[in-house]
Amino acid sequence: MRSLDPTEDFAIQLVRRFLVLCEHPRTSERMLRVVARSSQSGDDAPRILRWLNRALLLPQLRRGNRPISAMKWELVVSQMFGMATMRYLLELEPIASADREDVVAMTAPGVVAVLRGPDRVFTGVADATTGRGQK
Repeated sequence: MRSLDPTEDFAIQLVRRFLVLCEHPRTSERMLRVVARSSQSGDDAPRILRWLNRALLLPQLRRGNRPISAMKWELVVSQMFGMATMRYLLELEPIASADREDVVAMTAPGVVAVLRGPDRVFTGVADATTGRGQK
């Protein structure tokens, strides 16, 4: 799946990479632990975001894509964590047994919508090293 729109292409690559990390034998246990812990309150949130920034966002930004606001990044992460919770932790059908590329095709448009949304209020840029927004 390849698009002429760089925002759409970024979203497709991001969702696909997230799913691969959730399914790969070397990374799935850690990814699913991160997803499960993300719904719990506590001091882990900044650490989880830093790890996700290193695993997902930083590789995409190094490919020349424009930075995204911290608010957009948090909304994108919340969409992917929700999808991962349904697919891998709760194992709800039909998403649990759906083909990976079908999940990418259905999840990426929501990510694109967030990425194209306005940045009027939340203008801090997601920092891939700290997990915090910067002005």
